Amino acid sequence: MAAPLEERFRTIRELHPEYRVETVQGRIVVNEAGTWQHNTSLFRVMRALFAPTVERGWQIWPNITIHLGLQSDRYVPDLTVVPRSPRLHKEYAVHGDSTLLIVDVVSSGSAYDDYYVKPRGYSPAGVPLYLVVDPAQRTVRLHSEPGGLAYGRETIASVAEPLFLPAPWELPLNVAAFW
Repeated sequence: MAAPLEERFRTIRELHPEYRVETVQGRIVVNEAGTWQHNTSLFRVMRALFAPTVERGWQIWPNITIHLGLQSDRYVPDLTVVPRSPRLHKEYAVHGDSTLLIVDVVSSGSAYDDYYVKPRGYSPAGVPLYLVVDPAQRTVRLHSEPGGLAYGRETIASVAEPLFLPAPWELPLNVAAFW
């Protein structure tokens, strides 16, 4: 008899701490370290978020599991911004509704999950803002106003326009700086 998904997830996570291990629609997904393009995009997003995050006393966490509920998947986004004292599920997992912003940089293997699957998991878990950065398309997609199975608002910005992060951020992002 196969071990429950949560047990297999924990085992793989412990065996491969250098990888991002997540469960997505009942699949265990092991992600290697990003390419230089992926990491460059991630750095540029982090650079844009760093000063406002520090000013507010928040933290940027890479490689933290997002707890979406007891019977739900476990996603590991590229970046998670959390308040001073976030509510943790385990030492490696923060509750989705205790985050301030989640960021994923799209790679060739993650596009479907980042665009379609993860927003449907984050919204019911109360993740307030989910930012999807796509270097290939040079677009940024912000999911906001979580409720039920889908976010109430999706805003897409390209290189020519800034993207406004709503409360608690109240921050315009210069999307052109991501490329």
